[in-house]
Amino acid sequence: MRFVSLGTAGHVDHGKTTLVKALTGIDTDRLPEEKRRGMSIDFGFAFLDFPESNLRVELIDIPGHERFIKNAVAGLSCVKGVLLVVDASEGVMPQTVDHVRLMASFGIQHCIVVLTKTDKVDTEILSLARIEVEEFLKREGIHPKCILEVSALLGTGIDTLKLSIKEYATELLSLYEEETFFRLCVDSAFLVKGYGTVVRGSCVSGRIREGDTVVLEPAGVSSRIRRMQNHGAWVKEGKAGERLAVNLPEVDVKQVKRGDMLVKKGEAIKTRRLIAHVRGKLPEGVKTLFHWMREVKFRGRRVEESIYLLDLEEPVVAFVGDMGPILDSSGKLCGSYRVLHPLPIRRSSNFIRQNVDLLTNHLASYMLKEAGVKGVELKRISSAYGRHVNPQKLRAVRVGDKLYDPSVVENLKKRLRDILTKAEYPLHVEEVRSLLGIDQVLLQFLLEDTKGYRRVEGYILDETRSDINKLDVFKRLVEYMGDSIKEEKDLQEFRDILPVAVRRGVVHSLGAYLYVTDQTLHRMVEKLRGLGSSFSVQDAKTTLGLTRKYLIPLLEYLDRLGVTRREGDRRFFVR
Repeated sequence: MRFVSLGTAGHVDHGKTTLVKALTGIDTDRLPEEKRRGMSIDFGFAFLDFPESNLRVELIDIPGHERFIKNAVAGLSCVKGVLLVVDASEGVMPQTVDHVRLMASFGIQHCIVVLTKTDKVDTEILSLARIEVEEFLKREGIHPKCILEVSALLGTGIDTLKLSIKEYATELLSLYEEETFFRLCVDSAFLVKGYGTVVRGSCVSGRIREGDTVVLEPAGVSSRIRRMQNHGAWVKEGKAGERLAVNLPEVDVKQVKRGDMLVKKGEAIKTRRLIAHVRGKLPEGVKTLFHWMREVKFRGRRVEESIYLLDLEEPVVAFVGDMGPILDSSGKLCGSYRVLHPLPIRRSSNFIRQNVDLLTNHLASYMLKEAGVKGVELKRISSAYGRHVNPQKLRAVRVGDKLYDPSVVENLKKRLRDILTKAEYPLHVEEVRSLLGIDQVLLQFLLEDTKGYRRVEGYILDETRSDINKLDVFKRLVEYMGDSIKEEKDLQEFRDILPVAVRRGVVHSLGAYLYVTDQTLHRMVEKLRGLGSSFSVQDAKTTLGLTRKYLIPLLEYLDRLGVTRREGDRRFFVR
């Protein structure tokens, strides 16, 4: 089944809860206080199924009273579309305005307008209400999909509204991307005997399965999902747009707060700092933003025009593109934000200004540039985007588990060559690493790309200039090789120094993965000279005491050196 979340927004007592009940048969006023006062205090939940389209619309009933504006914000945070409910006899009212501006702060630029209580007004009043709503929404930049006239009391217009909701929800399905990382906004939690903690909330992105391990953020508590429900029915999988009750036996219910975020283990990184595009004028001092359902106090510093660096008092799990409202100290809406960078590591206003084009158009490249010689893990880039990022599609150099800006790597190569050209050898690796300010993995990558130099144990050697005789590893190599021919597989301990020794002519590579020291080679040649001006393979075998496995490569190597020349089954000394 496919899921879409819609919210019912509008002024207090304009008939939102009654409308939801007429549509679904569910009374969303569940609290005793709501029943007593005849008014929604907290947001409520219902659903409307369209089996023929394999579609379930999750309805979140938003409280309309101005005193509960923060509950309205939390409810609107998790929906993709809105039913804007307007009492035809009253028209646009203060909370109608507030709710429309709140939904716009979450990036919702469309809605279905429902004119309610039409049984209480005549045609002229109804027409005026329609015109007023149209003009209001036009001023606010909101596009109404349709404006419908409904009487929940008489049931008129309900069937037409249902069809419109189906069409609207079907359009909104494209806004849910399955490849995005899983996030569930928690709105409540309770204990169930025999099961433990159950958290309820709206899945706003990705999907989750029974048995997956999730993390409750910002507490950082992990738990395996034991069971899940959607509106009382057991489900094996939850997906974006769906209301879920998730059984987390390893989480203490006291650790759960409204606005917490449930994420998959290893996917998302929480942050206390955001770079955001801000609309509206921020008041002085501490302000409040809503990140999904979570109310977070923050301080903001203007970087350029509408771009701000936001320092949060508590961490959130944010992805690029996240949006929400900003409230002043009195709880009034004063602006909105859109996250440009959820995981910034550089606070410099100059750096941000100089790279604002990258920041706004290609976040991954900006992250590579701000990381500099430290590099950035692919996991961090993926977390910023809220989805797995293919490193092959990035303009980056991958070294180990980190990615680097290509210009940074090229600059490091130049600096390394300058250091190596002027150095006295052997040169300590740690000295070079410290001069460049990089880790060992990146230094090794740079050395492998720099011809003529090699890392041997704790040193960097110039293959043509370095005095390798002073190195302990070289002394151990010569001692180990002794007077015999050695196979490469027996020289793994010396794999770094061996190519240098060969290049310097201290060790000879015979081919066939065989090696011999220069001194030993000369001694063997002198022994063969004792046989006269020529000798056979059998003569050499007897004299040197070698098997054919070692002897034949040795003799062929002497031929290549021009020491001997083969004629038939004998070899003659050339020099």
